[in-house]
Amino acid sequence: MLDEQKLLEALKDSPEKELDRFKAFLENHTLTEFAGSKGAVPYYICGEGPKTLMTFAGGWGGPQLLYDTILGFEGRNRMIVIDISPFDDPDAMTEGVNQILDQEQIDKVVLIGQSASGITAQSYFKRSPGRVEGMVLTNTLAPRIERCKKWVLGLLRIIPISLIRALARKKLSKLGEFEKEVTPEVQERRRFAGALFGAMMDHYFTRQNITNMLKLAFAFNEKDAYVPGEFQGWQGHVLLVTSEDEPYYPDVELLQSGLPNTEVFFLPTGFKHVAPQIHRDAFHGRIQAYIDTL
Repeated sequence: MLDEQKLLEALKDSPEKELDRFKAFLENHTLTEFAGSKGAVPYYICGEGPKTLMTFAGGWGGPQLLYDTILGFEGRNRMIVIDISPFDDPDAMTEGVNQILDQEQIDKVVLIGQSASGITAQSYFKRSPGRVEGMVLTNTLAPRIERCKKWVLGLLRIIPISLIRALARKKLSKLGEFEKEVTPEVQERRRFAGALFGAMMDHYFTRQNITNMLKLAFAFNEKDAYVPGEFQGWQGHVLLVTSEDEPYYPDVELLQSGLPNTEVFFLPTGFKHVAPQIHRDAFHGRIQAYIDTL
């Protein structure tokens, strides 16, 4: 499990206001561990409300990376945030997640996935739609077989972890670029988010974690193409959140055609992949309004 004291030490020079907010979050939220067949699975369970929101960590960082999402929704909803990094197979992941839900006596969830976690959310939904009463996918991809580049796994075995981390930082830096100016408050939030991602790279991002993440993504692209009518009878609906200049926007049409009962919410352009963070209050507000309709 990630050493939170080392994480805070790495963040000591980050923007003070947001760092204090993050520290308060850590003080008031304790990770639980589930002893699964693939090893210990850390997760947060918190909040109160009539609905349970579930999302996944384990792509770019641990559950702590989702502190802002938790703080944004736990006042009106129960929340469970599961670190799926121990899993390298979507079937095993789904089984492990359902065991955790059973342990916590949770029957159905509203599934939330953004960017990388949107991929694992779709994999879970495809295998266990009966436990999902609604789903929100933000700035994420649809399954495409041409993205299944398994040869990358061979490279990961020989490339130094320092180079893997450097390449991941470059990818995240590219995704974090945007054009328009933002307020000083948002600038501070973005600087802290960048520092937190950097600290996660140093203290969470291992060769095994990235290998498992890629195996899940490749399985998604190889096995999870949508089949017409496969969700027939599912009574929920799906909210897709995007913006027209978002790098993954071309996949929205594929998601609309493959998933049942979809609607699309557009965030303002000019902020690309980080529009949900820039327009956090509007983003959270639209999701909560959607949850309230379920």
